[in-house]
Amino acid sequence: MKRYFDDNVFKVFLKDFSFLFKIIEASKGELDLKIRPRNSFNLYYKGYSLAKVEFCTGLPYKILINTKFLDFGKDGYILKKENRFFGNPSAKGEGYVSFRVSAHHLHPFFQKKYLKGICQNINKVSSSGELMFEQMLITDNLNREDVFFIDRQITETSLNKKRMDLLALKRTSNNKYHFLLIEVKLGNNQELREDVGVQLNQYLKHINNNFDAWKQCYEKNYQQVKETNIFKKPDFKKIEIVNKTKGEVAVCGYSGVGKEYLENLKRTYPKIKVKQFKFYL
Repeated sequence: MKRYFDDNVFKVFLKDFSFLFKIIEASKGELDLKIRPRNSFNLYYKGYSLAKVEFCTGLPYKILINTKFLDFGKDGYILKKENRFFGNPSAKGEGYVSFRVSAHHLHPFFQKKYLKGICQNINKVSSSGELMFEQMLITDNLNREDVFFIDRQITETSLNKKRMDLLALKRTSNNKYHFLLIEVKLGNNQELREDVGVQLNQYLKHINNNFDAWKQCYEKNYQQVKETNIFKKPDFKKIEIVNKTKGEVAVCGYSGVGKEYLENLKRTYPKIKVKQFKFYL
């Protein structure tokens, strides 16, 4: 469990990506940065991974971007095929382009023109209502002292790479917080019958069984992200995570269809807290 940078890498990260932190802050939550294992991070746009950036000791950065977001056409990539970016189809997996970018060329690579083009392509292909709902939950709760979304789309090999939707920190007192795991579903998702209850209980058990590792990981994660100044609140430079992990299911839309599913979920898992969001005119 390691979703934070090595100390020596973190110093380089702060220096090389200071320009990007300002862009993320100005986006009011539409752009989001999450630290990943093995000294890497994902840059998200509206819940979609815009780019995965990997640190390579003594070498240029490795940046993976989904081909759908680069818009292959007559003119090639949105990121023009310049020698300084070394863009090639990735051997790591289909559907991605792997760029090799020196620290000196990071700012030109992530310039606003290219970011805007990639974001426009994501808007064209995005289709997940649940990702959109996740994004609304995050952006509508920015800069709160009592709740902070620290991670999203979390996978663990011991859970067969199943994905946890959102991980928040909820304040108990002073700078003490506890984990709040949130599974996000649309009201017409049949997983609301029982599957989401099974998933959530499995995830909570996993966190509780490995609490010390999760605590150490996300206390360090919070401290490092706080140093980027991407977010202003909470104000604490450091936090303490206490062993009081909770889980919730957040449900949006399709209230008529979802009513039966939710009633069954509450009967089967009475201890699971469900928050339902409805749209009204």
